Amino acid sequence: TGSQAHNVKLRELALKKGLSLNEYAFTKLDSDEQIICADEETVYKTLDLPYIIPMLRENRGEIAAAQENRLPVVVTQADIVADLHMHTTWSDGKFSILEMAQAAHARGMTHIAITDHSRSLGIANGLSIERLWQQRKEIEAARAEFDDFTIFHGTEMEIKSDATLDYPDDVLAELDFVIASLHSGLKQPRAQVMERVLCAIDNRYVHMIAHPTGRLLGKRDGADLDMTRLIFAASSSKTILEINANPRRLDLNADNARRAAAMGVKIAINCDAHHIEQFDLLHYGIATAQRGWISAESVVNTWPLEKFKAFIDRK
Repeated sequence: TGSQAHNVKLRELALKKGLSLNEYAFTKLDSDEQIICADEETVYKTLDLPYIIPMLRENRGEIAAAQENRLPVVVTQADIVADLHMHTTWSDGKFSILEMAQAAHARGMTHIAITDHSRSLGIANGLSIERLWQQRKEIEAARAEFDDFTIFHGTEMEIKSDATLDYPDDVLAELDFVIASLHSGLKQPRAQVMERVLCAIDNRYVHMIAHPTGRLLGKRDGADLDMTRLIFAASSSKTILEINANPRRLDLNADNARRAAAMGVKIAINCDAHHIEQFDLLHYGIATAQRGWISAESVVNTWPLEKFKAFIDRK
């Protein structure tokens, strides 16, 4: 299992040890004797390498890292204790706040953020300011149902085409967790769409940029973002960048997630669930993070609640 380029490198290592390698076995070049490996761990051991997990097998430095005993310890699904991006019947979700909370709690999470769409995204039944405050009452009622589970009141706020945000700062200041994202105007020129994203990142109340490019795989291309500038801005402002686990998005992609983490940007792996069954999409986001060499420490929804709260309070 692995990319063609990774497998070519393994075969080159085998040749240096006097072996050939194909999908069936090692063969000694001087005797045609075969070495049969019962599992992948034995393949790597035969090449004097520690085991390399499938998600790292892309010939992007993993073999050199293995030889130098510096393979990353990547995030796993067991590390995740929270989901910070989901939708309820208040916007375009299919389940209530309490039902989403109960589903997350049943999956072992300790905290979530309810982040329904903001007012300008009419197609998704975005919340007016009045409805946003009405929603808080339902969140408070849901909180009362748990002794060991925290529900943050948040929003997934639209970054509008004119580079303004969908709610004013005095509203954002009252929310626990603020996401900003692009859903429209994705074909704008790079300078224009970058202005929009950078304005959101620079806002003191925006904690996270969700699915940064806005792409839908197989349906629409993402915005033409300058990812180097975006990652630098996120690093400077302590803004979280999301790996969206929905298989139609997987945004950030693995390459950009790796670049971001290397710059000290914190990552969130979220399901963007609109249905309780979509919590089960998490493994796609985990796989993307693993391909990006992301450690658990870089992922904010692996952190204990108090550590996460302290981080977003510093924004």
